[in-house]
Amino acid sequence: METPLVSWRSWTVMTVAVCSIAAMPPISEQARAGLDRALGAKGVYVSEESAYTFTFPRADVSLRVGGQRLSPAQSPKSWATFAPSMHREGMVNGELIVLDDEVNPVLTVALRSGLEVTGLGATLLSEQPRLLTLNVTGEGTYQTLGAAMRKTLDEVRRVRSDKREPAATGSAAPLNNAIDPSPLNAILSMRGSAPDGIYRAAIGRVVLVNGTPIGREMGMSTKVSIFGTNERAFADAELIVNADELQRVLLALRTKDLNITSIRNHLVGEHPQSIFVRVWGQGTASDLVKRLRYTLDVEVGAARPPAEQ
Repeated sequence: METPLVSWRSWTVMTVAVCSIAAMPPISEQARAGLDRALGAKGVYVSEESAYTFTFPRADVSLRVGGQRLSPAQSPKSWATFAPSMHREGMVNGELIVLDDEVNPVLTVALRSGLEVTGLGATLLSEQPRLLTLNVTGEGTYQTLGAAMRKTLDEVRRVRSDKREPAATGSAAPLNNAIDPSPLNAILSMRGSAPDGIYRAAIGRVVLVNGTPIGREMGMSTKVSIFGTNERAFADAELIVNADELQRVLLALRTKDLNITSIRNHLVGEHPQSIFVRVWGQGTASDLVKRLRYTLDVEVGAARPPAEQ
C-alpha cells in the first residue's frame, strides 16, 4: 500500500503535468493546414493536448503473424504527432513501421533532415515479413518538421518502389574464420584477440546503478567482433553511448555505410543514461575497423562529426 506521502507526491506530479499540457498554446488552423500539405494527409487535432496526429497504414505490405493474415486496418501503423514546444515553435514525435531493407535508408534520411532517431527494435513476433519500429523526434518550425517527416515517408516509398518484395537481409558468412588481430588492434588502439579466428575487443565505461558503479564486465562496454577472413569480413559491434553522443554516432555510422540494427537500453535508472547501438557491416577487416574507429573518434570528440545537411 502506498504511504500518504507517496500518494501526495504522485498526485502532485500528475497535477503539474496535466496543468502543463492544458497551458500549451493551440496549433493554429493555418499551421495544421500547412502540415496537411507537407505530409499529403489529413491529421486529427486533439485540442485538450494541442496535438495534431497523422497515421500512415502500411497498406503496401501483406503481413502474416503465424498463420494469420492481417488486414491493413489490423497491421501496425506509422504515426507522427505534432505539438507546441517550450523552446521552439513545435515538436514532433513519431514511430515509423519499416521493413528490414528500409531501416537504414530511412534512418539516414531522418538524420539528414534534422530529426533525431531515438529507438529501433522489433515490432511484433513471428511476423512475415519482419517489421521494425523506428522512433524519431525533433523540434523546430512546423514547416521544417512536416517536411522532414515527409522525406522519411517518401524514402520508405522509394525503397519499396525499387524492390517490390522485401529484400533478404545479409549474406552467408564464410565457413572459416581467419582474422589477423594485429593490424586491427593497431587501427582501433585496442587489445583484442582472435584465438578462434574471430577478432573480439571491448572498451568499458563506468555508470552508476542505484549508486553502485558497474563497468565492462557487467556489460557496460563497446564490443567489436570481426569474423570471416581479412579479405572478406563481417563486423558485428555494439556501441555504448550517452544521450548527448547518440545522434552524432548514428550519423557517423551511416556516413561510413555501417548498418544500424537496433537502438535500445539495457538498464533503467543508470547514470549517465546508456544507450546501445548494434551495428553490422561487410568489407575487408581493415576497412571495417577503420570505419568503426572513425565512429568511436566522433563519439569522444577526437574527429569532427559528419555534416548534417
